[in-house]
Amino acid sequence: MSESITLYAVPESTYCARVRLVLELKSIEYTEERPAGGSYKSEDYRRLVPAGSVPAININGRILHDSDAIVELLEDLFGEPKLRPADPLDRAILKSITRFHDTRLEPALRTLFPLVGHSEKFEDAKASIEMMNEHLDRLDVLVNPRPYLGGETLSLADCAYATTLFMMEDIANTMSLSPRVSQKISGWRNTLYATDVVRQIIDQNRAAIAAWITTKLN
Repeated sequence: MSESITLYAVPESTYCARVRLVLELKSIEYTEERPAGGSYKSEDYRRLVPAGSVPAININGRILHDSDAIVELLEDLFGEPKLRPADPLDRAILKSITRFHDTRLEPALRTLFPLVGHSEKFEDAKASIEMMNEHLDRLDVLVNPRPYLGGETLSLADCAYATTLFMMEDIANTMSLSPRVSQKISGWRNTLYATDVVRQIIDQNRAAIAAWITTKLN
């Protein structure tokens, strides 16, 4: 492939980690840059990426935002390893599980971010954790890892959850709380972490989150 790819990302983002993981799994050459102007909210960055969000990629001079759209494009352009099932129904089921992450679990996790370092908001944190637990209970019913969501090989759906399954505990632990993780979800998480490339991306993301937490607690 002759595509020239630049990834615009920040290290703390689970959505950026998803794209980074797919790029690494497929051994795609790319460069990574932080948003122009130092923040995805900057005018410089929004002139480049009108959506004003991360991740985004510049591929052969064209800009694409949204992690889900990006990884689907990468799957279309770079065939191996295949991260989508061939069967249309199987593919749609995994897509629906990915969307559960993006529309349910991650938004619940995100409500904890502004509460880190604010012990006086412990009751708010408990409410956020309970909302996240409800989604984790639903996720436990939705998924059947064997050992990955698509069977014996990683899928785009696995890539969506990989860092989130660790981030939710790292964030909750700062408030002396913990998510309700079932044995099934825990086993799936352990399988993801045992995969070399996935572990590398998870560790990078967790280190970035730990550094961010330190700034909030200090």
